[in-house]
Amino acid sequence: MKGKTTCPKCKHEFVMDLPDNTEKHVIDCPKCSHSFVIKRTPESDDERGWEEYGEPRKTILSSIKKKTNKPIIASFLLLTTGVLGIFTAVIYSSSDGQLIPELDFITSSLSMFSFDKLALSISLVVFSIFALTGSITVFKRRYFVFTAICAFLGIFSIGLFIGLVLAIVALELIICSRDEFENGTKGKVF
Repeated sequence: MKGKTTCPKCKHEFVMDLPDNTEKHVIDCPKCSHSFVIKRTPESDDERGWEEYGEPRKTILSSIKKKTNKPIIASFLLLTTGVLGIFTAVIYSSSDGQLIPELDFITSSLSMFSFDKLALSISLVVFSIFALTGSITVFKRRYFVFTAICAFLGIFSIGLFIGLVLAIVALELIICSRDEFENGTKGKVF
């Protein structure tokens, strides 16, 4: 009886001739001489298939790296950035620009786009919310791309200009700890 099989080592597909009453048989691959055990698969009488049986195949597993504190530090930095950004927006919208003169410079340079204090304050709050959201996802080590985008947008929350630096450092920590993140149902990012 003729049967068709594939060598588990070199993936060479070949046909062999075996006795009719054989259920299991040890064969050698004609290409790489690897020995393996095969057994007959239940198919139609006209055509018989064979599959590997017996010895387990070697599996290459990725090494698991230890979790670092980088995502937790990045989470704290993004949380601080978000809070400072909201604080900056509130102070700027309620003051005459004397407390934060740099933001008045930004508003005056954007005056040709009809930006006013309220619009700038709202945009600072929106960017701060992105930083706070990124803080949560980086703490959970979930959704790397979304977290990196939130950290990037958190840079624009300004946060008394300290938040700008904190968000940049958080983004760098997030990128350095990329392999610690899980991407939803797909599992770890490698």
